[in-house]
Parts: sequence; structure tokens; C-alpha cells
Amino acid sequence: MINVLPGNIANLIAAGEVVNRPASALKELLENSIDAGADDISVVVEDAGRTCIRVIDNGSGMSPEDARLCFERHATSKISTAEDLESIVTYGFRGEALASIAAVSRVTLRTRREEDEVGIEVHCSESKITSAEPASTPKGCSIEIRDLFYNTPARRKFLKSDAAELRHLVQEFSRVVIVNPSIAFTFIHNGKTLYNLRPAGNEKQRIVDFGGVGLTKELVDIEVETSMVKIKGFVGAPAEARKVQGNQYFFVNGRYFRSPYLHKAVCKPYENLLKEGSSPSYFIFFEVDPSAIDVNIHPAKTEVKFEDEPMIFEILSVTVRKALGQNAFTPSLDFDQVPSIEFPSMSKDAPRYTAPPKIDYNPLFDPFEQERRMPADIPVHVPQAGPAASERPVVTFGSRFVAVPVDEGLMVVDIQRARERILYEEYFPLLAERHPVTEQSLYPLSLDLSPEDHDLALDNSDLFAKLGFDLRDLGQNSIVLYGLPAGMNADGGGIEDAIEMIIDDIRQGKLGDDAARDAATLAHSVAFADHSSVGQAGAQLLVRQLLDCNQPETAPSGGRTYTIITDEDIEKRL
Repeated sequence: MINVLPGNIANLIAAGEVVNRPASALKELLENSIDAGADDISVVVEDAGRTCIRVIDNGSGMSPEDARLCFERHATSKISTAEDLESIVTYGFRGEALASIAAVSRVTLRTRREEDEVGIEVHCSESKITSAEPASTPKGCSIEIRDLFYNTPARRKFLKSDAAELRHLVQEFSRVVIVNPSIAFTFIHNGKTLYNLRPAGNEKQRIVDFGGVGLTKELVDIEVETSMVKIKGFVGAPAEARKVQGNQYFFVNGRYFRSPYLHKAVCKPYENLLKEGSSPSYFIFFEVDPSAIDVNIHPAKTEVKFEDEPMIFEILSVTVRKALGQNAFTPSLDFDQVPSIEFPSMSKDAPRYTAPPKIDYNPLFDPFEQERRMPADIPVHVPQAGPAASERPVVTFGSRFVAVPVDEGLMVVDIQRARERILYEEYFPLLAERHPVTEQSLYPLSLDLSPEDHDLALDNSDLFAKLGFDLRDLGQNSIVLYGLPAGMNADGGGIEDAIEMIIDDIRQGKLGDDAARDAATLAHSVAFADHSSVGQAGAQLLVRQLLDCNQPETAPSGGRTYTIITDEDIEKRL
């Protein structure tokens, strides 16, 4: 039997599409404030949004009639005809946000227009207005959401930890503040101001104000204008790429959107420029004719459809590649390190000219590719050699590979994975016995963090100490490291990367409960963050330490530490 759902049940279902966590509710409220013309917006959050989310703005406000009507489904002031959908320039337009939020929380709305002497205060819960009374309130709107998902306990139960939910809140906040630099924003969590952003003159200044002055050295300008699209923004320098994917933003006509397809367009020019597992930062702003995109393809409006995406892909990729080339980030050979060899001059028409042989090779050959596809249960033996492999001459390839001859052929070692395995076998027994080794730094290192990461680091200072970090508060969202885990190369750079990776793992609940997992996470973070190169002696030591490990063939985070290229493999390629 088919039944028509009651209005309250229909509203709960609709709310599930629009409001799936505190961050999605915050997103809708912020976008409404901007659509209302506000130039000063405050966000006040308690318990990562579980208890309260309040957004206060100085926008145009609403009349008493509109304040009552805004909680109805599909009530909107932003479109009135089907044609309006083809040229949407506002954030919200479906009229579902407040109705969906009111279906799963207790909402209090206070609002007043400039021309009204008195405003109105409306209380709403379970999609019903429980009271609406005149109230003295400043111009604009104040919307307070309390007890989110109080009437849908299953959904409330599946919320993540406060640290994880706060991260999502800050993420949604960032997507709005970056693209609106002329607006002042404040973000307060549990009584502490995390962000106090004054109006900025341009997007770059806002990005630096939000993300920290460390971004100044990282950002490379990009800009291009065609008849189809105007693209401007910033991409990160390859040397500053990190494993933690935090600063990756696309905006079109002032609206944040996600696009794995265009993400590939940005990353394509970085091929052979990035360390394995890292990805670049980017803040990219598109301007197109509103009729050339569809923003109505996702309930949360985080996806858009361009009229000619393949062409946008090519324009973006070429623009990023040009910016990297102009800033000398393209791969190059260091001829100063190669002894020059003089060849006799010989023209093609000279007697006895013989054309040089054509060498058939695959420039994309990866010696680890085959091993990555091997099942985990295939036994792997440690390579044998007459004298020990670690005592034979070695050759290094940049900062990634070490090659050493063995009886079977050529042993090629992945430096990062080898370091990870070596560190893991050093860290695990120490963490299992709760005896981390901290090496005091001769010169303490200070790091600037985001307000959210700063709070999380301080709240987990005991866990950092357990891992071997002597971490203390420096104030102004900064920390100072007086000591580092044994084996961490203070001169190798990347300590900030390691701290960010560990903070991200703490946020996701991956640290603190299991010594083996903690040791693997720490080893991976320390090895990944070590940007130093290895010389001849260092390479030989690395191979010796790797072969002395209990399980030298694999890294704790996955992947082979070395591969053997046999004589037969080499003969096939010659």
C-alpha cells in the first residue's frame, strides 16, 4: 500500500540530504548571511556544534512575515521562475536550509530590517513554529541552533569526536571566508576565539590571514583569461607540498565546489616534482557565465557542472604548468655536478657519418610497480651477495632511490620506505615499554599552526611526549619544540609536515591506543618529513640498517622497501 508521508517525516528525510553534521548546518547559515549582504559575521559554537551553533550577521534582516515563512519548505527569495535556475548567483536558492535545520534541532531566530523599529524572535522545532514575538534586536539576523539531531538519536550517535567535528566546522568556515575577503569573520569555540579576521584587500591577504604567514612563501600566482573562463589564484610550490591535504580549494563565481576531475588538472603539471604521497596546495578562482554552469546537481551544492569541462581542464593544466615553469620549478639537470665531456664536431653530411642508434626505453618505468602488485603472501628473500650488500659501492638517484649490486642483479632501495622500516623497528620496543627517546634540540624550533591545530596539539601534549616530542606552547597559535623523537633529522626539513600529519592522525583517532600502530604512524611521519639527501656513506649505512631489520622487505605503512632487477631484466631492456 502506498502512503503519502506526513510533513514532519518528509522534512526529516529532506534534512538528511542537507544537514548530515554540524558543519553542513553552519554552511547553510553562513551562505544565507552572505546572500543577505552582511559585511560582519560571527560564528559561536559549543561542543563542536552538538550543543549550539549560532551565526550573527549585520545583513538586511527579514520582515516579521518573512521570519515566519522562512521555515517552510521551498520558501526562498532567490528564485521565482524556472529561468532563474539558469543564472544563479546566490549561494542558497532551494529554500530547504532552514526548514531542514528546524526539522532536526531547536532553532531561535532573531531578526530586524533597518526600516523596522522592532524586530521579531521566532522559536521553531520539529518543523513547527512554537512562538513568534516582537523583540528588540540589532539590524540583521541571529540564528541559534541547539541540540542538533536531538530527535534523530541514530544520527547523533554517528557523529565523530569533537576534534573531528570541529575540523569539519572550520573547513566549511574556510570555504566561505577565503572567497569573501571584504567581509569580517569571527569564529569562537567553547568561549575561545579561534579566528578573528578583519576585512582584507584581496584573496591572497585573506588566505595568509586565515592559514598563517607560512603560506606567503608557498603561493605561486596563476592567472589566465579566455572567452570561456577567467582563472586566477595560487598554487603551492612543489617543495612545500604535504601529505595532509588541507589547502585545496576550487571556487566558481564565488561558490566553493569539489572536482576530482579538475584536481587532476592541477596535479598533472606537478608530475616528477613532488615527493611520493604528497600533493600541492591550491586556491583557484573561476569566473564563468552563470548560464555556462549547473550548480543544482548536488543537495549540498558542493558540485558543479561546467558546460565544456574538458576544455576547462586543459586551460587550467596549461596555466598551472606555465606558472611552475616561470618560477623555475620544472625538472632540470644539474650540469655543474656532471664532468663535461668534449665530443668532436661532426655534421650529418660529413663522410662516414653513422646515425646514432635509437634506444627503445620506457620513460615511465618504475622498478617498484611489479612488486606493488604482488600478493602479500608471496615470500620475499633478503638479497645475497659475496661481500655484504651494504659494503658494496652504491649509487643514489636524487633523494628517492639507492642502487647497490647484489648476486641476483641490482638491488634498488626506496629511501623513504627504508627509513620508515628502520625507524619503526627502533620505535616499537620503546613505545611498547613506554620509554620514548627524546633528543633535545640544540636550537628549539618554533612552528606556526592554525588555531584549530594549535588547540589540538596542546590538548594532546601528553601524547606528543609519549611519541618523543618535547612540545610547549609559545602563544599566538605557535608551539616550540625543545626535543624530537630519536632518529628525526632536525636538519632535514619537513618537521612542520610531520607535526601536521600527527595532528591529523590524532584528530582521526589513529594514535594513542596501540604501540605498534603508534610506532608505524610515527615512523611514517618522521620518514616522510625528512627531506635530506643521502650521500655515499649515508646510503651504505641505510642499506646496512635496512638489511639488519627483522622485516626489511616492507614498510609499516605498506609498499616494498626494495626491489631486485635481475640480470635477465636488464638484458631484456638493452
